[in-house]
Amino acid sequence: MNQNRKNSLSNVKATALKLIPAVFYALLIFFLILYIQTIDFTELQRVEVAWPYLIVSLGLAVAFRYLGAVIWLDILKGLGARDITDKTALFYVYAKSWLGRYIPGTAPWILGKIYFAAKYGISKHKLAVSSLLEAGLQIVTILVLSGAMLLIDPRLGSIDGELKAVMIVLIILGVVTLMPPVFNRIVGVAYKVVKKKQFPAEHRATGKIILRGSLLYGVGAILNGLAAFFVAKALYPELGFENAVFVISAANLAGVVGMLALFAPSGIGVREAVLLVLLAFIMPPEIAVAVVVLMRLWDVVSDFVFLGVARLCKRT
Repeated sequence: MNQNRKNSLSNVKATALKLIPAVFYALLIFFLILYIQTIDFTELQRVEVAWPYLIVSLGLAVAFRYLGAVIWLDILKGLGARDITDKTALFYVYAKSWLGRYIPGTAPWILGKIYFAAKYGISKHKLAVSSLLEAGLQIVTILVLSGAMLLIDPRLGSIDGELKAVMIVLIILGVVTLMPPVFNRIVGVAYKVVKKKQFPAEHRATGKIILRGSLLYGVGAILNGLAAFFVAKALYPELGFENAVFVISAANLAGVVGMLALFAPSGIGVREAVLLVLLAFIMPPEIAVAVVVLMRLWDVVSDFVFLGVARLCKRT
């Protein structure tokens, strides 16, 4: 009787695992449609688009996404994963999982990498830790870098002192979070929530892994911010390159705030609100609105170009 019950539970578990991809794609399509429906295309009909700048932006955006996959694989190797035999397949896994950002909550983005990559024989423990580490490093590094860059910009002198104080506190918390003992404790709590198990001591991130990942995401923040800058320049050619650092910082800060807004798919609404406030410092408000709308649309395009390139490069 007990054996029959175990077999029955095993069958149910196997069926549930087989349904995961279908559920993931169904949720992705549903929330992606909702996301696209929120784009006000009428704002783009009122402006002219300089396409060469958009093409440059697309290349930078895809490069940023590929760098994220490189960092993830680097963390996996740092955690001792020696069974990585097909990097192109894992890049494709990362590209698919990246689309999970359109589903509310950070979990689909992280769990997608764990589920899809486990099929290639990599330890689920290492996949879980590396995915949490990569997500954490991305959020904290970009938050610290973009916040610090904005704080020293003289154009933000009119911002309320309390808001500046909040930004300073967030930067300090971000730096503290990147310290290995603190970072491992936070990842350990997240691991327990996701995996329902204690965080394995042998999978803790070393200072070397965190430092290297942070430096690489510093480069990634510049790529991602430059992509946003060229989207803005595509609609507002008068935007000079002296504003590049400001736009890089504003776009990255808005992106991180959107990622932290777990209730909103891909940070929808939250990211745009932050961007509108910041871009209004360097361009007319009506242009800023159009830029934000185009950035949202171009993010979707960049995600699917990234997915397409990763699929083409994947070994058959």
